[in-house]
Amino acid sequence: MAVPRAAAPALQDQPQLSRLLDPPAGWPLADGTDAPLPGLDRRSVVILLTAAACLYGARFGQDLRSDDWGRLARLSFWAGTQIVCYGVVPLAVWVFVLRSRPGEMGLRIRGTVRHAWVYGALFACAVPFVLLVSTTAGFQERYPLLEVPLDGHVYPALALWWVWYALQFLAIEMFFRGFLVLGLAPRLGWLSVFVSMVPYVMIHFVKPAPEAAAAIVGGLVMGYLAIRTGSIVWGAALHIGVAATMDLTSLWHRGLLW
Repeated sequence: MAVPRAAAPALQDQPQLSRLLDPPAGWPLADGTDAPLPGLDRRSVVILLTAAACLYGARFGQDLRSDDWGRLARLSFWAGTQIVCYGVVPLAVWVFVLRSRPGEMGLRIRGTVRHAWVYGALFACAVPFVLLVSTTAGFQERYPLLEVPLDGHVYPALALWWVWYALQFLAIEMFFRGFLVLGLAPRLGWLSVFVSMVPYVMIHFVKPAPEAAAAIVGGLVMGYLAIRTGSIVWGAALHIGVAATMDLTSLWHRGLLW
């Protein structure tokens, strides 16, 4: 006859384990007191979990494309993954899960026209740096992302690509400045700008070092302006304008602009 085993001690009888599972009362300070830790709120958890999934999808979703596709098809598929992961999915979560209006995510122009001059000034400041960097071999090898033939038949394929490219930048602004910055600002305040800036810089690690470094400043400035204006539309226009300038200057240096 088997001897029955002693019942396992209850979790509450194991203070070490129980203490690990209890929510912390606060963060210990140098003076021995505890600073209260804010609890989790549903909105922030949904936004951050969605952001993690979108960043994963934007990075690895592009690997689903076939290597047999042409360059335009592969780039279009890449842009499509960015548009879906950074634009469509966050907007759907914003509207149907968080029950918020698209305008609260920064998709609005009304009342923001008076801020357009700020973005125009930023564009004017960015152009000299683009012109300087565009003289480097690394820049001209990378841009435009769509390789162009040397026989002068440049624009038919580029015109289609630039449509995808512009929509991709709109999705980028929707995600980083709309979904993350404006979505987390009610909870984190200005800290939401820094939370958004970190992954924004990381997605630029595949680009030339000067451009990746500029993403630090760009992420902070654009996040700040998103909170101040409550809109991401002018930021998207600025992003698209700078990207178009980069492509056009690269074509100009290679003698393919005219």
